[in-house]
Amino acid sequence: MPLDHLLSPTKIGSMELPNRVVMAPMGVELVEADGVVRQPTIDYYVERARGGVGLIISENTSAAYPMGANSAHEIAVSDDKYLPGLKALTEAVHAEGGKIAIQLAHHGKVGRLDTIEGRQLLMPSKPRKKQGLSGPLDLSMEEMMDMAKASGGGKPSVKEATHEDIEWLVNAFADAAERAQRAGFDAIEIHAAHGYIFSEFHSPAWNFREDEYGGDVEGRSRLLCEVIRACKERTGGELPVWCRLDAKEIGVEGGIVVEEAAKTARLAQEAGADAIHVSAYSDPMGAGFTEGPIVHFEGGFLGFASAIKRAVDVPVITAGRITVDRGEQAIRNGEVDLVAMGRPLLAEPELVKKLAEGRLAEVRPCIYCYVCVAQPFFDRRVKCAVNPTLAEETELAPLLREQAPTPKRVVVVGSGPAGIEAACTAAQRGHQVTLLEKEDQVGGTLRFAALPYEPNERLLRWFEARLAASKVDVRLGAAATAESIRALSPDVVLAGLGARRESSDVPGADLSHVWDGDDLRLVLAGDPATSKRLGIPLYARLAIAAGRTLGITTDPSRLRSASKLFMPMGKRVVILGGGLVGAELAEFLAERGREVTVIERGPVVAMEMAHPRRWRVLHDLREAGVELVTDAKPLEITTDAVRFSGKAEGEDEGPIESLVPADTVVIAEGLAANPDPLEALRASGVPVVPIGDVDGVGYIEGAIHQGFRAAVDL
Repeated sequence: MPLDHLLSPTKIGSMELPNRVVMAPMGVELVEADGVVRQPTIDYYVERARGGVGLIISENTSAAYPMGANSAHEIAVSDDKYLPGLKALTEAVHAEGGKIAIQLAHHGKVGRLDTIEGRQLLMPSKPRKKQGLSGPLDLSMEEMMDMAKASGGGKPSVKEATHEDIEWLVNAFADAAERAQRAGFDAIEIHAAHGYIFSEFHSPAWNFREDEYGGDVEGRSRLLCEVIRACKERTGGELPVWCRLDAKEIGVEGGIVVEEAAKTARLAQEAGADAIHVSAYSDPMGAGFTEGPIVHFEGGFLGFASAIKRAVDVPVITAGRITVDRGEQAIRNGEVDLVAMGRPLLAEPELVKKLAEGRLAEVRPCIYCYVCVAQPFFDRRVKCAVNPTLAEETELAPLLREQAPTPKRVVVVGSGPAGIEAACTAAQRGHQVTLLEKEDQVGGTLRFAALPYEPNERLLRWFEARLAASKVDVRLGAAATAESIRALSPDVVLAGLGARRESSDVPGADLSHVWDGDDLRLVLAGDPATSKRLGIPLYARLAIAAGRTLGITTDPSRLRSASKLFMPMGKRVVILGGGLVGAELAEFLAERGREVTVIERGPVVAMEMAHPRRWRVLHDLREAGVELVTDAKPLEITTDAVRFSGKAEGEDEGPIESLVPADTVVIAEGLAANPDPLEALRASGVPVVPIGDVDGVGYIEGAIHQGFRAAVDL
C-alpha cells in the first residue's frame, strides 16, 4: 500500500512534523537511579531520530521527581540540576533533524518510589476496592519476589489529595513544563492515562470526591484542565501542549467509558490542548495488561480514537499495535491524524526511513513477544528479543556502521536465527562469510515456530530477505563436517547447530500415536517416512504428499491456512511439556478444533515466555477450553490415554493419579544442549564458537543476541 498519508507532513499547534509516525512513550529505565539523563538515554533516542520518526515522545518523565515517580530510573525534570542532561538530549535529537516532546507524569496509586521512600501515594480519594488479580497468578516465585523487590517490599499507604496537594500538583507540572521548554523540548505531553494521577481523577471508579474536583465529567476533568492551562501559560502559549487520555478502563466496573472520555477530550481542548493522544487501561496484572495499555490486538484503540476525533477539532494521536498499512488506512480514512508506534520502533529504529525509501522488506519486525514491556515490572532496563542493540546504542549501534579492523574468513554452521544473525552481521562488518545449511531452505526451527505464531513468520521473511541482500555465501544441502570446514580455510567457525532432543523416559513414548517435536515438524513438512512410521493412514499421507508437491508444507502461511482444513492427528491431544513450545502448540491445535490437555512438570505453564505474553496466552487457552495441568508427572502413555500424577487447575487436593483420553500425544519437552557436534567441528583445527541453542536452549531472543555478539566480537 502506498504510504502517502502516513508519510505526509502535519502540524500540532505551531510544531511542524515531517510525517505522522510518532514514537510512543515507553518506559526504558536507562537513566541511573538519580533521574539524570546521560549518554545511554541520549543515544537511544538519537537512533530513533536518525531513523526518521516524525515525533518522539519521551518515556515517563517525573514532573515532581522523586515524588510520584514509579521508579528511581525515570527521567527527572523537577529541578534545574537536571537541565544539562535534558538539554544534551534535545540538542542531540535536533542535530539529527528530529522533534521531541517530553511526557510529564505523576503516577498516583502506582508511584512505587513513594512507597519505597516512605511517602504516601497521592490519590483523589481513598480506594473503595482492592486492586489485584482476579484469576490465576501465572507467575513463578522468582518473578513474584523480583516484583516485590522492585516495589520496595513496603505496604503502600494512600493520601487523599487536599486542595493544597492539588495546588502543588498544578504548580509542579507548570514548573516542569517551563523547565522542559528551557531544555529545548518541542512540546509537552501530560500523561493523563494508565491509572496515573489524572486518570484516577477522571475515573468514577477511583474518584469519589464531593468537591469541585469530583462528581460529573466536568468536575473529574477539572484538575487536568487546570494543569493544561498552567503549562500553556507558563510556557508563553506557543509551545504545543496536549494530554494522553484513557478512552476506556477495560474491565473496570464503573470506570472510564468512551463517551465520557470524549467529553474530557473536548474540555482539554477548550483548556488549550493542541492534540489528544488516545490510549486505554486495564488491570496491569494478568491478561488485562494486554488489552490496555499494551494491547494485544492489531489496531486495538483505533475505534476509541475515532470516537474521540469526532468530539474535538485538534489532531488525534493513537497507539495500540498499529501496523504500517493499518496506520496509513486510518489516516487516509480520517479515523486519526497521527499514529504512535512503540514496540516496532524498539525493534527497528530506522522504520520510517526504510518506509520512505521503499525498503519495507528490510524493516526488522517486532514479534510482540512482550520482552520489552516485561522489564518495568522488575525495574530493569528495556531489552528486545529481535534487536540486540536496544539499550546498548552507545556501545553496539556504531559497530553496525563500521568495518571490522581485521576482516576474517568466517564459516557459520546452521541457518536458524542465531546463524543468520551472525552471518549477516559479520558480513555487514566486512568479514568473508560462508553459511552452511544441511537442509534445502534456511530458517531452522524458526520455520516451524512460524507456524503456530504468525509474527514469527514475519521474522523469518525478514531474515530470508536480509540474507538474500547480504554478501554471505549461502550453501544449502551442505552438511558441516571437519573435512568440509577445513576445505574452506576459515579463521573461525560460528556453530549454530541447534539443540538435541532427549528421548522421553515415559513408558509408552514409543507408541505410534506419540509424536515428539521433530516428528510433528517433519509430518507437517510432508516427510513421507515419518508419516508412515507414525502410522498415519494412507489417505492422510497422500494429502500430505500433495501439499508438499504444491509447496504448501514449505510455506508457514499456506500451511497455517491448510491446517485449519486438515490435520493428521486425532481429536483428543495431550501435550507433555507446557513450556513455550507446548503452550504455542496447544493454542494452535485448539484453534483447529482439538480437545487439548497440557501436562507440565513445573508450577507454571509457558515460563519461557515474557510474563505479559504468558498472561495473554494462558488466558486464551483457558477461554478455548484447554486443560492446563501443572506440577504433574506423566506416568504412562497407553494406546488411548495418558496416566499422570498431578492436579487439574483450580483443584485444591494434592497430587492424585488421573487418566486423560488421548488419540495423539505430543512430547514437547526434552530439549537440551548439543555438545557432540561441537566436538566434531573442533576437530577441524580452527576456533569454534557455539551460538544459539547448541549451547543451551535460549529460544529466539537468546539465539539472535548470541549470534549478534559472536559476530561483533570477531
